[in-house]
Amino acid sequence: MQIDILVATLDRGIERVPQILLPPRDDLKYIVSHQVTEDGFREVPAVLNRDDVRVVQIEGRGLCRNRNNALALAEGEIIILADDDVRYREEYIDHVQAAFAVDPELDVACFKIATPPGDPEYKEYAGRPYLLNEEEHHYISTLEIVFRLDRIREKGICFDERFGLGSRLNSFGEEAVFIHDCLKAGLRVKYIPQYIVEHPAVSTIRSIGRYETVHNVFKGAYDARRYGWLAFPAALYGTVKLWPELREYGKSPRAYLAERLRGAAYIYREKINPKPY
Repeated sequence: MQIDILVATLDRGIERVPQILLPPRDDLKYIVSHQVTEDGFREVPAVLNRDDVRVVQIEGRGLCRNRNNALALAEGEIIILADDDVRYREEYIDHVQAAFAVDPELDVACFKIATPPGDPEYKEYAGRPYLLNEEEHHYISTLEIVFRLDRIREKGICFDERFGLGSRLNSFGEEAVFIHDCLKAGLRVKYIPQYIVEHPAVSTIRSIGRYETVHNVFKGAYDARRYGWLAFPAALYGTVKLWPELREYGKSPRAYLAERLRGAAYIYREKINPKPY
C-alpha cells in the first residue's frame, strides 16, 4: 500500500523539510508543494534530491491552495497531510498502513498528534475509536487527517481556499470544512487513537478567545458553507440566544452579529476554487 506524505511549505520553510524525511522505504514518498513569494526563496536543499521526494514550486500565498497543489500531484493510495515543522517515525507510518489494511471500508482516518518530550498533550483526545458524523466529532487538525486518494478524488473533495492561512478572511478552519465535505459526501470517517505525527504543543487557534472576531467570522462562514442562506437567520438567532453570555464575556452582541454576518456574506461573495483534478 503506497503512502504519499503531502508537505505544504512557504518560502524558507523548505529548509525545514529535510527534517521530516525518514530513511527511504518502498511504500513511502513525499510530495513537497513549495510556495514562493520571491525568487530569493527558490533554492531547494540538496538533501531533498532523493528518488522518493518530489518538490514542486508555485507562486503566491494560501495554505489551502498549497495543499491542493500537492493533492493534484499525489499518486499514492493513502495520503498523509503534513506541514514543514513535523516529525515522523517508522512506527507512525506502520500505524497508518495497518489501519487501512484492516478496514477496507475506511475512507478517511483521523489520528493523534504526539508532542516532544516535556510538552503537554497536543489536545484532549478520546480513548476509544469512533465513527465521525456531523453531530459527534472533536475538532480535527489537518495533521491528523489521512485518506484514500481515490475516494477523495471520486467525490471531488479538496480544500476550500476561502479558509486557512493566507485566505482573504478566514485564517483557520479549513480542516473542519474538509471533514464536513467528506461526511456530506457519504465517506466513512473514523477517529483512531494512535499517534502518526509529532508536532510541538503550540497552537495559535487554542489561544484565541471563544468570542474573538476571528472565531465569529469563521462561525458565520462555516455556517454558510454548511447550511447556505440559513446562516443569516442563524446568526441572528445565535446572537439572541447568546446575548447574556456575550455581555458577560465583554463582547458586544451587535458586533458579534455583524461578524457572523460578515463571514456568511464572504462565502457568498467569494467564488469557491476549482477542483485541482
